[in-house]
Amino acid sequence: MASQGTSSPKIHVLAFPVPGQGHITPMMHLCKKIAARDGFTVSFVNVDSLHDEMIKHWRAPSNTDLRLVSIPLSWKIPHGLDAYTLTHSGEFFKTTIEMIPSLEHLVSKLSLEISPVRCIISDYFFFWTQDVADKFGIPRIVLWPGSAAWTTIEYHIPELIAGGHKLVADESIVDIIKGLGPLHQADVPLYLQADDHLWAEYSVQRVPYIRKASCVLVNSFYDLEPEASDFMAAELRKGGTEYLSVGPMFLLDEQTSEIGPTNVVLRNEDAECLRWLDKQEKASVLYISFGSIAVVTVEQFEELAVGLEAIGKPFLWVLRPELLIGNPVEKYKEFCERTSKQGFTVSWAPQLRVLKHPSIAAHLSHCGWNSVLESISNGVPLLCWPWGAEQNTNAKLVIHDWKIGAGFERGANGLIGRGDIEKTLREVMDGERGKQMKDTVEVLKCKARKAVESGGRSAASLDGFLKGLSSQ
Repeated sequence: MASQGTSSPKIHVLAFPVPGQGHITPMMHLCKKIAARDGFTVSFVNVDSLHDEMIKHWRAPSNTDLRLVSIPLSWKIPHGLDAYTLTHSGEFFKTTIEMIPSLEHLVSKLSLEISPVRCIISDYFFFWTQDVADKFGIPRIVLWPGSAAWTTIEYHIPELIAGGHKLVADESIVDIIKGLGPLHQADVPLYLQADDHLWAEYSVQRVPYIRKASCVLVNSFYDLEPEASDFMAAELRKGGTEYLSVGPMFLLDEQTSEIGPTNVVLRNEDAECLRWLDKQEKASVLYISFGSIAVVTVEQFEELAVGLEAIGKPFLWVLRPELLIGNPVEKYKEFCERTSKQGFTVSWAPQLRVLKHPSIAAHLSHCGWNSVLESISNGVPLLCWPWGAEQNTNAKLVIHDWKIGAGFERGANGLIGRGDIEKTLREVMDGERGKQMKDTVEVLKCKARKAVESGGRSAASLDGFLKGLSSQ
C-alpha cells in the first residue's frame, strides 16, 4: 500500500457498488484505474457478507492505494445478488436504504483514519448515497454499470409507468424514449414488467437523483451508442451534470495490471479450462455462461444439452452448482459423462481470459452487460439467452441494432426447444449468418479498444474527469 506520509493528503475516493457481480466488476475496474493514478486513494465498500467472501480472494494491485472496507446489511449474499434477491428486488433495495447511518459513520471514520473523503462514487441504483454526499458537502458521482440505452430508458420511467400503467411482454410499441428508436414493450427491461409495487416505487423514486449527481460515468463507449449518449449528455447538462462514456471499463485493466485484465473474484475460478482450450482448434469452441444469477429448469437444461450434443461442436460450459433449479446432481453427472469427449464444464471460469482465447468461436450468454461488452471487445459473436433485469434489452441491441448476435424462440410455455437450439447454434457456428456477425463484431472490437487507448474518447473523458477531481 502506498505511503500516507506525503506533505499533502491524497484525494480520497469512496466507491460503493450494488453488491452484485455485474455491478461490482465495472466499479472495481474503474477503482483500479483511479488508484493507479498518483495522488489518489480509494476505499471500496461492500456489504459485510460479500466483503467477508471477497477478501478470501483479494489481492491488492501493486503500486496502488486501494483497500476494501464494509458496512452491515441484514441480507446475507456472500456471492452477490442471487436469483432470490432479483425476484424480490423491491424488498431488497428498500432494505439497503437502512445502510445510510452506517455509510455516514464509515465516511467519518475513514476521513479521520486516512484523509477526508473527497467524493462518493456509487452505483446508480443506490440513489440514497446522494443524501450522504450532501450531508458531508462532497460530490456524488454515479457509476452506470450498463448501456447508455439503459440510462435513457431509466430516465423515462415516470412516463413509462405513468398512471399505474403496467408494461407487458408483447409487441406493443413504446415510442416515448428519446435517444432510442421505437421499442416493443417486450424489449423494455424485464424488471419494469414485474408485478412488484415496492420495486415500482423505488424505480420512480431514484430517477430524479441522477440530476443531482455531479457526473455520470457510463460503462460503454460512444461509438457503440451515439444517439443515446448524445441525448443523455444534453439532457443532464441542463442541470449541470456531466455524462461521460468511459468504457469498456474492463479494458482499463490492460493498462494498469501486469497480468492483463482480471475480473472481480467472488467465486473460485477453474483455470484448468484454459489448458483445455489450448488443445482446441482456432475458433471452434462455444462458450456458455448464464452469469452469476440466472437459473434454469431441469427440462430446459435437457433441451439445451440435447441441442449441444447434436451439433457436435466443442463447448466450454460454466455450470454453477445453483444454476439448475433444485440442484439435481445426477443430471449434471449424466451430462458431463455423456459429453466428456465433446465439452468441458467448470463451476466458474476466468471469463476475461476465456473470451480472449483464440479457440472461442461464440458466446451463449444471459446478456448481462459485462458479458456483452467483454464479448464485443474480444470480437466474439453472441447467442442471446436473457433471463432477467435489462438483459432482454441488451439482447435486442445485440441482435437487431448491432447485428452481432442471434436469439432463440421460446414456446408458449417459455421453453426453448432442442430443435431451435440446434438450428441457431449451427447458423452461428457454421453458417453464413455467423460469418457476417463475426465480421461486424470485429469492427466494434476495434472501436472499443481504440476508445480506451491514449487519445481515445473514453480514455480522454476519464482523464478529464480525474483532472477535475484533482483540481477541486
